[in-house]
Order: sequence, then C-alpha cells, then structure tokens
Amino acid sequence: MEAKSEEFMATAAASIYDPSVGPSPAQSRRLLLGLALATGMEFYTFESMNLVLPDITGTLGVSFDEASWILTIYSCFLFLGVPICIWLAGHFGYKRFLLWSSVLFAATSVGSALSPTLGIMLFWRALEGLTGAGLTVWWRASIYVLMPKARRSPSLMRVSVGLYLASAAGLLLSGFLTDRLNWRLICVPNLFLATGAVLLISRNFPELPPPHSVRLQHTDRWGLLLLAISIISLQIVLSRGHIDDWFGAPHIRILALLSGVSLLAFVRWQLSSDNLYPLFDMSLLKERNVLAAMLLGIFTGMILSGSLFVLPEFMRMVDSQTHSATQTGRLLSFYALVAASVRPTITGLVARFGPRKMMATALTLMICAMLLLYRWLTTSTPDGYFLLPLALYACCLAALLPSVGSGTVAKLDQARLLDGVSLYMTFRQLGASLGVAFLTIMIERRETLHSSRLYEHLDRANNTTGGLLDSTSAYLRSNAGVDSAASHTISIGLLARTGVHQVDVLSYADCFLFMAAAGCVAMCLIPIMSPFIPAPKQPHALPSERS
Repeated sequence: MEAKSEEFMATAAASIYDPSVGPSPAQSRRLLLGLALATGMEFYTFESMNLVLPDITGTLGVSFDEASWILTIYSCFLFLGVPICIWLAGHFGYKRFLLWSSVLFAATSVGSALSPTLGIMLFWRALEGLTGAGLTVWWRASIYVLMPKARRSPSLMRVSVGLYLASAAGLLLSGFLTDRLNWRLICVPNLFLATGAVLLISRNFPELPPPHSVRLQHTDRWGLLLLAISIISLQIVLSRGHIDDWFGAPHIRILALLSGVSLLAFVRWQLSSDNLYPLFDMSLLKERNVLAAMLLGIFTGMILSGSLFVLPEFMRMVDSQTHSATQTGRLLSFYALVAASVRPTITGLVARFGPRKMMATALTLMICAMLLLYRWLTTSTPDGYFLLPLALYACCLAALLPSVGSGTVAKLDQARLLDGVSLYMTFRQLGASLGVAFLTIMIERRETLHSSRLYEHLDRANNTTGGLLDSTSAYLRSNAGVDSAASHTISIGLLARTGVHQVDVLSYADCFLFMAAAGCVAMCLIPIMSPFIPAPKQPHALPSERS
C-alpha cells in the first residue's frame, strides 16, 4: 500500500502543470482552436443580433425603442460578468468554468432565439451576457495562465484571427439566414461551435492547481452585491436616460443616485481592512501600467463598440437605398476579413516599434476612417465608398488591441496578471457601454439641432423652397391628375419627408465625428504607458566561433 501511495503521489506531482514550459505544439494548436471556437460564439452572436435587430422588432411586434433593450440587457450583464469571471474561474476551476461558460452560452443563445415575447427574450439575453463575459475574458486569461511569455503574443494572434473570422461569419451567415429563412436560426451555428469547443478544451486544457491567492478562493458577497447594484443601475441610466427625459424622470434620478452610492460603498469596502477577501486587488492601482490599462481600456471599449455601431442601423433603416440584412452583412464583413488578414503581421510590428508607436498609428487610422465616414455619408452613398473607411478601421482594430494589452497588463508579473486582466477588461467593457450610450444620446440631440436649423430655411417665402413646392405641385397636377389643393398638400409632405431624411443622415454622420474626437483624446493618453525598451540584439558570432 505504501508503495502504491508513493507511486500515486509521484504521478500527481509529475502531472502538475508547469507554465514555464507550456503545452506541446500540437496541444497548443488544439487548445487555441478550442478557445477560438468558444469565444467565437460571443463574437458571432454580438454581430448577428446587432444586424437583425430590425427584423426582431417585426417578429415580436415591438417598437425599435423597446427592441433596443435586447442589446441593453446583454451589455448590462456582460458588464457585470466581466469583473467577477476571474473570481468565478478561480473559485470553481479554470477548465470547468470555461467549459460551462461555453455550454451555457450556446444554450442561452438558443433560448433567446426561440423566445416568443420580448420579456422572455430579455431574460435569456441577461443570462447570455453573464456567460458571454467568461468567454470574452478567459480566452485571453487562459493564454496568460498557460503559455510561457515568449509564446503569448503568437498565441493571442492566432485566436484573434479566429475571432475576426467569427465576426465575419456572424455578419454573412446571419444576414443570409434572416433573408432566406428566419432570423431565429442564427443560434444554430452556436451549437456546432460549442460542441467543438467543449471537445477541444476538455481534452487539451491542462488541469491546473487552485490559485495561490486565497482571495480568489473565497466569496466577497458584499462586494458582489454592491458592484451588481452599481453596474446595473448605471447601465440602465445610460441606456434609457435619453428616452426617459434623463433626470426629469424620477426613476432615472433614483437609479443614478443608487449607482453612485453603491460604487462609493464598493470602493470603500474593497479598501477596508475588514474585507479579508476583496473582489479586486486595489493595490494594483499604484502600478503605472495598470492605470494606463484602465484609462486606455475605456477608450478602447468605446472604439470597439461605437465605431461601427450605427452603421448597420443606418444602412438598413435610413439610407435611401435600403439594404437587406444580407447586403448589410456582406458589406460590413469586409472589415472583419481585412482585420483577420492584417493581424498576423502586427505581432512583429509591435515587437519592433513598441506598443506606444503602434497604438498611435492605430488611432490615426481610426480617426481617418471616422472622418471619411463623416465626410462621405449622404442620403445615398454608394457601397464602394464604405470600403476604404472599413479597411482603415480594420487595420486600427488589428493593431490597437495587441498594442494596449502588450503595453500594459502583459508587463505585470505572473502572480498579479489575472487581477490586472480583470481590471483592464472591466474598464474596457465600461467604455463599450459608454460608447453605445453616448452615440444613442448624440443621435437624439443632433436630430433636434439639425431639425431646427434645417426647417428655419424651409420657409414658403424662401425662393428656393417656393420654387421646389411649385414645381412639385405642377408635376403632380400634370402627371398624376391631382387637383391644385391636394397637389400643394402632397408637395409639402414630400418636402417634409425629405427634410426628415436629411436630418437623420446628418445626425448619423455626426456620430462618426464624435468617434474621431474620442480617438484624439485616447491619443493623448498614450504617454501614460511605460516606454518601450527593445530587446538587446544578440552579438554576431566570429567566424572562428561559427566554425
């Protein structure tokens, strides 16, 4: 018995995973494919739901304003899930958490797609957001935990390419299914992705010992409660404030106050000596690179969520050449395919020029892309005009994310790396929520501004307006057989509709100008990152040494 016990202990000790060595090349390829399939579900679903939202409104019989809750609820619970998924993974085990997140995300996506009413769909979307947070964070965290430092950048690149391809597939496939069959079928690919992810991860994700941090092994119940109240209240205020008259509505005032008080209480509790197992390691805030990750993460999230957020809605509901879901998906998938093709070259460029220079280049490309969209957006912009801005944005996306990651949290030591990733991803998701909320507010505000300016000039006494009304009335009388009074009324209605259309186009164009401004502000934050120190060059061997 003693011999068998010693043999068992020796086998267990040998099976303990050593992150300094990492998995074998074959195991790494299978593992990275599993992570790409798992997280690809979240990317695929996000793009799909944003694309088919106009079709969902018709099926469920709700207004577009009510249907926007489908995106709001998901974003809200994704925001909530991001800061706690590191703790959950440490609490229940990294491998088990990742497997269950994959299975539950696929199941909740099916529940969302099959929902007969808006209320039931919102319930499933909330669960989908919570499970999606684990996938969004843990593909990156898994690579940091499992791979030696020298193999992290190539591994991140391979998964990133898979995620861009998943985004392209979401745009292409969901558009095709919506127009040819039914939008509810967009959940079917997730079942295949989840199956492949579970098989690959279960067989290739090594068994890791529990984390050394006792903080991750215990539950900060008060921290979780206060954080949930603050985040959910803030998300509702940001998403519904412009619709419900902001602080003119009592429930918005209450939620804003509740969010602020809960956030202050959460920070105080995290710093309190009575909290033995805080949810966050707040001492990381003293690190320069963590501070840079938090600030840059906000603007990175805004750029990710906001840069193209309004484009599908514009093309499907505003553009005079109204696009189908298939046409819109085909056009927008161009950026994801370009990003997938460019991403393999970025790792070497970041290593050569440094994260700060690459981030400045990426933001410059993003600003140019947004300014081009602002300049070229009209009531009937040809599709070909969108290709250059989409390509510039794709190059920005491919360079921005690895630059921020490698220049900030990746520089932390292994013991504090996961806590740094948790803070970075939390603030990035905050930025994503802010980006969508700010753009929604901007559209409403700019519509009011442009309407007042435009209709000031549409006066009957204005020669241009009067001439347009007279010519339209004459055309209706001569070609449609309409009498004089009716033709005048119809011509006024046509002019008003044209004015509303122009106001919508101007308001959507202003969104891209706002994103360009956000890129300029983010550019000013780059110096917070620590300077890049290139690796020393290896001296060339002498001829005698080479021989």
